[in-house]
Amino acid sequence: MRKKVGTVAELWRYPVKSMRGERLDEMTLTERGAVGDRLYAMRELKYGSIMSARIWAAMLRLRAVCEREPSGGAPARVRIELPGGEAIHTDDPGVDEALSALFRHPVRLERPRGDAPLTLAEIDEITKGRAFLPPRDLYDEDVLHVLASGTLEHLRRLCPSDFDLQRFRPNVYVDTGAEPDGFVEDGWVSGELEVGDSGVRIVGLRPALRCAMTIHPQDELRADPAILRTAAQHHGAYVGLFAAVGTPGRISVGDPMWLVTG
Repeated sequence: MRKKVGTVAELWRYPVKSMRGERLDEMTLTERGAVGDRLYAMRELKYGSIMSARIWAAMLRLRAVCEREPSGGAPARVRIELPGGEAIHTDDPGVDEALSALFRHPVRLERPRGDAPLTLAEIDEITKGRAFLPPRDLYDEDVLHVLASGTLEHLRRLCPSDFDLQRFRPNVYVDTGAEPDGFVEDGWVSGELEVGDSGVRIVGLRPALRCAMTIHPQDELRADPAILRTAAQHHGAYVGLFAAVGTPGRISVGDPMWLVTG
């Protein structure tokens, strides 16, 4: 069975993990997620962990944008916009020093290693404690996050807070119209989503457990603990869906979205 559930309203990607991202008109999806998404992360060098805005809320004061799309093996050129209006690039020679000064903590930008095996030299350095194990990818759950407008409208009816979609960091924001009520994505988890006319399929749908990142201030959004508290009280803190890409392709704002079941 195939049923239209909405229209793609907004597309987002986040070139640096946990920083604010950029809004797109079109997006190419591969098995690894949206092209240009989660290309870099920050690692704090005192304990060696990959940084998240769950703990490092100040990361949401920064915004990352792809100035040049990754293509043909060439890396993207990513600009990081700083709180004071200045900008640095991920390939600048002093980028780590600039970020360390901003956070007053030693940090380093890193790229994931993907499927590339570690070299013997890398293994030796990691074993001796002189290097950190590079992450395979930079996703906490899965490569895609889908969110329905009806779900945010429902949350707004439950609590008069600013349930702005940017708090939830979707890749694909779906306009589900005025009629749906409740947590709309609950009706999607048993199927797959088909987008546009290119045959793109979003699969492996499962509820997305939200974290403290949703309550932190960013841009013009104030800190608001009621965001996560409301989601927790009424839906176990689940908002939206994490998903995989079943059939790659290009999607655009305005594309219809269908739920395919059975």
